[in-house]
Amino acid sequence: MHNRLSEVLTCFLFLFFSTINYAQDSIDVSVKPYISLRGQLAVFDKDTELQDNVSRTGIELKIKNKSISFIAGLEFQINMFKGNSSFNVDGNLDNGLLAIKSETKQQVLGNRLGYLGIDFNQYGKLTFGKQWGVYRDVTAYTDKFNVFGGRASATFTGGTDGGELGTGRADQAIIYRNKIKFLHIGTQVQTKGGNSNLIDGFGLSAQVELTKELLVGIAYNKAFINKALIDNKILGLNGNPSYFTLGSNYSSKKFDFSLVGIIQENGDFTSSNNLTENNIIPSYVFGAKGFESYFKWKMEKLALSTGYNLYVPNGINKDNSQYVSDKFRKSDWIVGINYSPIKFIQIYSEQRFSFGHNSSGQKEQNIFVLGMRMDLSKQFNQSIKL
Repeated sequence: MHNRLSEVLTCFLFLFFSTINYAQDSIDVSVKPYISLRGQLAVFDKDTELQDNVSRTGIELKIKNKSISFIAGLEFQINMFKGNSSFNVDGNLDNGLLAIKSETKQQVLGNRLGYLGIDFNQYGKLTFGKQWGVYRDVTAYTDKFNVFGGRASATFTGGTDGGELGTGRADQAIIYRNKIKFLHIGTQVQTKGGNSNLIDGFGLSAQVELTKELLVGIAYNKAFINKALIDNKILGLNGNPSYFTLGSNYSSKKFDFSLVGIIQENGDFTSSNNLTENNIIPSYVFGAKGFESYFKWKMEKLALSTGYNLYVPNGINKDNSQYVSDKFRKSDWIVGINYSPIKFIQIYSEQRFSFGHNSSGQKEQNIFVLGMRMDLSKQFNQSIKL
């Protein structure tokens, strides 16, 4: 099977490169560096903390050969302050499957994205590496707050960036995307090796532009994990993780309104209440249903936003409350305000009212943040004679 796949890929690459006409006078090179610096003061549990809010920097490269472009991208997370707490789930970085992320001293830089690819113009784009997965094409509809939100879409599961399971910044992914008139399509395959599987996961997405302002999308993601993890009776794990999402996004000059619903099986995990014989806190795997909404009213320099996240685990009841509290769920109402005094600068404030409980049954925090972000980017274009 592996040999057949290699033969198919080899033939494809041969046919592709044989069609490129190298007899040309010049190529077009585009370089786009960017940086987004974000810091905030957070108030929670009768305490305050100065935090970084997922600052990042990156670069996008494109070399165009007639109608075909060769592309690359890199993005790194920057931690400007010492504060370890972060309430933005987009700030999660790589973490192993079923390994609960503990809070450690942050490094100055962390890898977010890194990919290579080929843009075939009207025939779509093919990219390889660590990149936003096709499941995220739809769940991103409601993940638009500066800090909060995105907790009910099963995109950033178990305190990770969704890389290993392919829902967020997918690891070692091959992704093809294309737009055909009003239809956006995406396909994804993960090839991480080491699991004795031909592929380690796949994803599909389709989005339809019903009008210029209204987009409706659907996505599915399936991850294939090592069979030994299932056979070893990990708490709650009954099979391979799967994710399904359906959403809509309306955006105009004055208003944004988005809805996303999800169903996932074996796709998220948290820490159990019980210690093992070695005093290790084991992971507890669960399925869940989720719902997110987002609304934004845009003015010239001011914007008001609100939204709601609800994430309800399946099968959390009195029979297994010895592992996870039957109160465990996420329920957040979020309100925010953005003010842009000058170009490139935003001053924001957000409040999260939490009505849910963590896996131990403790009520989750109400959190207030006040912060500022600076976004700069510049594209440089150059034609190079050959």
